[in-house]
Amino acid sequence: MTANGNSSDPALHNLEALLPDLADLYKDVHSHPELSMQETRTAKLAADRLTAAGFEVTSGVGKTGVVGLLRNGDGPTVMLRADMDALPVQEATGLPYASTATATDRDGNTVPVSHMCGHDMHVTWLAGATKLLAEAKTSWRGTLMAVFQPAEETAEGAQAMIDDGLFKRFPKPDVILG
Repeated sequence: MTANGNSSDPALHNLEALLPDLADLYKDVHSHPELSMQETRTAKLAADRLTAAGFEVTSGVGKTGVVGLLRNGDGPTVMLRADMDALPVQEATGLPYASTATATDRDGNTVPVSHMCGHDMHVTWLAGATKLLAEAKTSWRGTLMAVFQPAEETAEGAQAMIDDGLFKRFPKPDVILG
């Protein structure tokens, strides 16, 4: 970072300007959590962000997962992965954007839902990283693969996406960062 807070890294050039939008996204996702394999609203937010950034987007991978591809010439395929689901826990933070959401769990019970493991931040950082990297295509080559994964909390989302052809329908990553 330079003295004025701007980075000399081309991928971070627009970060400061993007932060208010990312803060709004974080608060939105935080206040609208969804249980595992029910992440339809969050998946739509992710897909819309990827589409706006110029990615080829496939929704519904492994039920509610989203895959975005940004091809930028020859080079490695780098997969960035973020979780989307929340927990059946009542939020008691007192934040102005605290979750008051409820949902129906697998047993048919109405339960409170909140982001207590940071998946709201996962969605936010991946949305921000994909936008910044899409804007800095002159500084890198290869394919960027953004994966918004469902159901990490129940340990079924990754397998559901793999079973739905994650590594057959899309380029096999050379490196995966999550």
